[in-house]
Amino acid sequence: MYTINKKWLLVLLLMVTCTITNSQIRRGYRGSPFNLMDGLSVTAKAGPNIFFGDLVDEGRIGYSAGIVADREMTRTLSARAQLMGGVMQGTQIFPNTGQAYAEFDNMYFEFTFGGTYRPLNDLMGYFKERTFQPYALLQAGFVYYNATEYWGPASAGTSGAEPGEKWRTATGLAPIVGAGGGASIWLTPRLSANFEFAGNLAFSDKLDAHDVWYDSWDPLGTEHDTDPYDFYYSVNLGITYLIQDSPFRNEPRFNRRSYMKTRRFFQPKTRSRSSRPSSHMRRRWLFF
Repeated sequence: MYTINKKWLLVLLLMVTCTITNSQIRRGYRGSPFNLMDGLSVTAKAGPNIFFGDLVDEGRIGYSAGIVADREMTRTLSARAQLMGGVMQGTQIFPNTGQAYAEFDNMYFEFTFGGTYRPLNDLMGYFKERTFQPYALLQAGFVYYNATEYWGPASAGTSGAEPGEKWRTATGLAPIVGAGGGASIWLTPRLSANFEFAGNLAFSDKLDAHDVWYDSWDPLGTEHDTDPYDFYYSVNLGITYLIQDSPFRNEPRFNRRSYMKTRRFFQPKTRSRSSRPSSHMRRRWLFF
């Protein structure tokens, strides 16, 4: 099974949480009341997930989709809540025959809170219309799983096995911690494209319904526990919609670049035919 140092994930998560909590929220004007909508955006996203659990040798790619609500807390940090769902899967290969001994699928839902850090805003200054805005991500929450493991063709010689039939099931709720990163690509003042990847450590070994193994099968031998945690990646593409702009102001040196990028989105409306006629039209009326 894929191994990861969960202690470092927890330490990093606590660091981001403390930073967001203790950071002074610098606003573009003084005395403004807190408004939850300031700097709030939503992202709809979808993509593959890659499962690393017990004895999963191939076919580990599933799919996920979800939505993220993100709010700017400072010029470099934001807080977010995410809801994801999808299907995980994987196949265990019997080494002697190369056939599938067992396979599983898991319908899951994941709910996490976290924070992001935007290094370019720190290093180069705050700029809302920056074309490429990378960020680092830390998150924690819970994953609900409903997994089923099935016997594969290579299990035909195992006592009690029926290839294609259910072997065992598992349902539950487990804590998760995760880390990753991504980038936003500015499209318009309201829209941006989004790419994100994250690795999530689940504090459960049942996301694939496989938590024990035997040193012999016929008759069943000694039972052994598998590694205590499951791990999975998710890679997503999405579209972000900015609900309300934040009160933070661009650094003065970006003012001209901001104007050049946004001016075509704020052109004054042309006059309708019912408005005052042009000089050309007035000359035509005078002629007739």
